[in-house]
Amino acid sequence: MARDREDQDPRPNAVTIRDVARAASVSISTVSHVLSGKRPTSGATRQRVEDVIQRLGYRPNRVAQSLVWRRPFALGLIIPDIRNPYFPAFALGAEDRVRDRGYTLVLGNSEYDPEREESYLELVRSQQLAGAIYCLGDEMSPILAHIQRAVEEGLAVVLVHSPMASVPTVCADNRQGGRLAAQHILELGHRQIGIISALPLDEGMADREAGFLDVLRETGMGVDRTAVPSMYGNHQIEGGHQATTELLEHAPQLTAIFVLNDLMALGALEAARASGRRVPDDVSIIGFDNIPFAALANPPLTTVGQPIRQLGEQAADLLLRVIEDGVAPVEASTQPNVLLPNELIVRGSTAPPPV
Repeated sequence: MARDREDQDPRPNAVTIRDVARAASVSISTVSHVLSGKRPTSGATRQRVEDVIQRLGYRPNRVAQSLVWRRPFALGLIIPDIRNPYFPAFALGAEDRVRDRGYTLVLGNSEYDPEREESYLELVRSQQLAGAIYCLGDEMSPILAHIQRAVEEGLAVVLVHSPMASVPTVCADNRQGGRLAAQHILELGHRQIGIISALPLDEGMADREAGFLDVLRETGMGVDRTAVPSMYGNHQIEGGHQATTELLEHAPQLTAIFVLNDLMALGALEAARASGRRVPDDVSIIGFDNIPFAALANPPLTTVGQPIRQLGEQAADLLLRVIEDGVAPVEASTQPNVLLPNELIVRGSTAPPPV
């Protein structure tokens, strides 16, 4: 009965699995095994089936296969803010990977709402999604406890930017990125330095600031809030503008500002100009992420570049590994963790301090 379901493809003029089996001189079940990879198939047979699939242009009917194999072929990507251009670049990397493996990627925009985040987790629990990639924007989100419990139950969930030892995780090395920013600013000669962070505060941003302050501390500089004043935005351009305006009013002597994401750094550029300061002649500004708009800013934004698309690819690869190979939900140390380095991208928004 299940075989009949898969063979009855409702798409007009579609090549069916029966067509593939007939052309390859194998059974329908052999074609299914080649497609699913769940049972071993001899190399010559597999190659013959794959050649026929390519020649005929066969595309599996995922709805039918979901019925046959009793599992979904959709994966969730949960992001906190679809307006941030970081996440479309991330999604492109993830979507390329899952599409190559025959899955569909479903995008969920949580708007930093824990209830929305949990609703997508329920889709995984109910097996409407085979698994999910979570990009969280708040390290205090209650969804973290639910995600940990879901992984312990054997569900396929991968975290991005919020490392947890008990959950499969993909991250850029944010602490290393913060160190890169500090080294660049110090090498230019700056010593009057401020920071623009954001609320809600995620662990990635906290690590960026920690790495930055580590380098200042290693050079003998003070790193308390008087020595390195900070203001908080809202992750967006307007938040960076407001926070930078307040920071420069509070500490007008600053010659450099480290902004913990590029969207806020774009707002910081405008706020500095509005205060009568020239960037970078009077104040240098460095961001973090290397979103597509960073190179188009006026002046082009110096930033710490994350491998955004590669992060999406790695997150998808890890999720598919968990789904298809299985990762035992036991000891925390058994959960896989991928950590990718950042790179400094020097553009026109940083220069030595004014003499």
